[in-house]
Amino acid sequence: MKLVKAGLAGALVVFAGIPMGATAAAPAARLAPSSLTFGAENPAGPYPPQSVTLSNSGDASLIISNITIENPGQSTGSDFTQTNSCYPFPRSLAAGESCAINVGFFPGEYGIRRGTLLVFDNAADSPQRVPLTAYAYPFKAMYTLDAFGGLHPASAVSPAMSGGAYWPGWRIARAAALLADASGGYTLDGYGGLHPFGSAPAPAGAAYFGWDIAKDVVLLPGSSANHAAGYVLDGWGGLHQFGGAPAVNGAAYWAGWSIAKRVRLLPDGSGGYVLDGWGGLHGFGVGINPPPRDISDTAFWPNWSIARDFDLFSNSTPTTPAGFTLDGYGGIHPFGFHPNGPVGAGGYWPGRDLGISVRLNPTSTTATPFGWTMEGWGGFHAFNGGQEIPQAAYWNGWSVAVEFVVVR
Repeated sequence: MKLVKAGLAGALVVFAGIPMGATAAAPAARLAPSSLTFGAENPAGPYPPQSVTLSNSGDASLIISNITIENPGQSTGSDFTQTNSCYPFPRSLAAGESCAINVGFFPGEYGIRRGTLLVFDNAADSPQRVPLTAYAYPFKAMYTLDAFGGLHPASAVSPAMSGGAYWPGWRIARAAALLADASGGYTLDGYGGLHPFGSAPAPAGAAYFGWDIAKDVVLLPGSSANHAAGYVLDGWGGLHQFGGAPAVNGAAYWAGWSIAKRVRLLPDGSGGYVLDGWGGLHGFGVGINPPPRDISDTAFWPNWSIARDFDLFSNSTPTTPAGFTLDGYGGIHPFGFHPNGPVGAGGYWPGRDLGISVRLNPTSTTATPFGWTMEGWGGFHAFNGGQEIPQAAYWNGWSVAVEFVVVR
């Protein structure tokens, strides 16, 4: 500023360099989008990388000094990575120029993961921040079913479901199944009643026994709100189709003996297996498909009904079925493959019948088998080094949990 005296009329102030009413040229960093979310629709992954555009919306050069990820409080290092076309630093962006930042998500643990993309530059509001939120769970959705029919979300991406059925004080819920997109499903009561929840349609042609003999329910792959089909297992081994599912062939049947426990379909829906209480696995075919290969290497306890559940690897086929059986004490027993080393139980209670469910991580293989077991109190237990998962419901000392219900 320059002060000029003009005679006796007093002082006149004149501003040099910036016209009256104008502002100085300055850089301005603009980031679009202003936030990123990973895994909201598919928490089990994959998680495609996402891009953020950094633009100079000012009228002077934006000088970028660094771009980094902030991911505080993570015990396994950062869950997020970034690469960018703004490098090397310092990088100058002229007015209107932009560069791209690619953010990847590689979770180190299950749960809700948070971070921040930070951009350091010469703009007045440096560093600029883009919040990062990600959902990492081994399944699209997972719930704990209690004996009264309550369905309890076991992850932040598993919404509370409307509908279904609830029987306070009556331990009659036996199983549940979810649609392929996890938007709904069915609860099975002991009498054979199928109760839709969420977006699931009414079950067409479902059997109803009128006495406590129903054990399990499964849905064919691709079942949706528009069309859902599957099978109800009774205690004698009968498989009763609903929703237009084809009849099964080759299934085992024990008339008058309630020994059947659980049923699982192969990933391709061509067939499946029924677990009996002694640990035997019995194959059946769906429609015209022949039954899958016999499984003879599972654990077997003659005259002792101690088997509780089983699961198949997500890449099992009719000729290469493999997985684990769970006994009531929590022991897990491989079938269809021979592990390279011992299998550590997720929870083990010798002499106490607490084991309820076993589930394999969808990414696990016969070379690296890992997953979880669930106890009757609702607790989840990782085995073979699998990461622990959040649990929504826990009944300390009260064995009321019935099943760990998931959609891969």
